[in-house]
Amino acid sequence: MIRAVGVTEVLSALPGAVVVLFALVTQLGDFWFTCSACVLLYWLGSRTPKLGRGLTRDRTAMVVALLASAVALAVSLKAVFALPRPPGAGTATHTELLPVALRGIYESLATGEGYGFPSGHATVAVLVWGGFAWALRVGTRRTRTAVAAAVIGLIGLSRLVLGVHYLADVLAGFAFAGAVLWLALTALKTPQRVFGFAAVVAGLALLAAGFSRDTGAALGLTVGGAVVWSLVGDEIPEPTRRGVGFTVGLGVATVGVLLGGTLALDPTPGVVTVGAALGTGLLLALPLAGERLAKNIETEAA
Repeated sequence: MIRAVGVTEVLSALPGAVVVLFALVTQLGDFWFTCSACVLLYWLGSRTPKLGRGLTRDRTAMVVALLASAVALAVSLKAVFALPRPPGAGTATHTELLPVALRGIYESLATGEGYGFPSGHATVAVLVWGGFAWALRVGTRRTRTAVAAAVIGLIGLSRLVLGVHYLADVLAGFAFAGAVLWLALTALKTPQRVFGFAAVVAGLALLAAGFSRDTGAALGLTVGGAVVWSLVGDEIPEPTRRGVGFTVGLGVATVGVLLGGTLALDPTPGVVTVGAALGTGLLLALPLAGERLAKNIETEAA
């Protein structure tokens, strides 16, 4: 197999402590981490501690749209190519180095399942961390780009060290995502257009792989974002100190309900699609509710 050039085998033979460390590094490109970071940046905006200078709702919404594009791109390309991961990708190594209580968590962090080409972590890393470098105004552009490139490189390396991808998978993820990032920032330019582009890509994944939880989630995430941002994007005010508090509070409650419902049920692809659309829409609209709630309370207090 042309993807198997031996790099994965060499890196996975590194000392166990290094492999365990890279299981943590790889979380910088995982969906749970990147989604949390993107949503918090969107909710907080210019109120983001030490990073908020120059951040507008449009800029932070663009980062969320780039994350949606990454999910749609990874799901669609994996479905089209349908190439397997390296042997043993589903089995964690060096579990003996960890306490018994942590081994289950480590196994979930250090393994991969499903198709392997291209690397979803590499795809998400380029679009999200590249989006951060574009959106933030801290330091110089060169510094932000260098930091983003270093994080992206470490995430890609972590997938090889853990043995869950071939080198070709990671490089392909970088290349595809880099092309989409360039398109989003130079041609599409607005969150609405990027969400729309991502929805088209998710639709292609649905055609290529059929209706599953993965394709349904990608479709719901992108369509929900496109519809809600087109309806309320222009109405969402910039964050205030009190409004941010209400927004985050409402957001934590919303995420808790969504996660609780997901864990408690065994949803069908249709339910996943609807849930992803509603969840994305709510997360985008929450600043509008939070700021209005803060304003109403301030008015009543006066």
